[in-house]
Amino acid sequence: MRREDLDHIVRAAGDVINEDEVIVAGSQAALAQFPEGLPKLATLSVEADLVALDDPNDLKATQINGAIGEDTLFHETYGYYAEGIGRALLVLPPGWEGRAHRVTSSGQRDVTGIYPEIHDLAVAKLAAGRDKDFAWARALFQSGHLEPATLLERAGSTPLEPHQQRFILAAVREVPPPGRRSRRNVRRLTNLLEQTGLPDHER
Repeated sequence: MRREDLDHIVRAAGDVINEDEVIVAGSQAALAQFPEGLPKLATLSVEADLVALDDPNDLKATQINGAIGEDTLFHETYGYYAEGIGRALLVLPPGWEGRAHRVTSSGQRDVTGIYPEIHDLAVAKLAAGRDKDFAWARALFQSGHLEPATLLERAGSTPLEPHQQRFILAAVREVPPPGRRSRRNVRRLTNLLEQTGLPDHER
């Protein structure tokens, strides 16, 4: 997916739900922070996960899926689509709003996409535990766009379930060993996350 495709999806979603802002939560959100230079694997998806700011009953997510989701006319016409997801499913570290990138896409109405910073985004994606999210993170670790220590710091401050913490730890442990100083820092943060995040029977 290209950045202009993502802008189009954000504009279309704003029109569908009659909102001026929408959170972009899928892998393509990294394009806001890094319009160029991302590994190919990180931009292959033709799907953009979108979350309405206020959607307690997931009605807006349903509207997005019905209008510009998979197998809709929008998808057939442009080759990409939106996946509306409920706000409760999006687990982001505290303070993510202040680190987020905001990009306004102009059309019949101006709609601002709110894109979590890449480490905040990685916490949300890895917490889901899907193979495609591990592959996405692996590519970004290798390219240097994701830093293990920063990811662990963000995860350590996030209210995660034990299995979600295990997903993130597993992803970090797959990263090739960094330099000695960084290795000590990653090991310290990994131990801290394990000790503070997992109840005794889960360790």
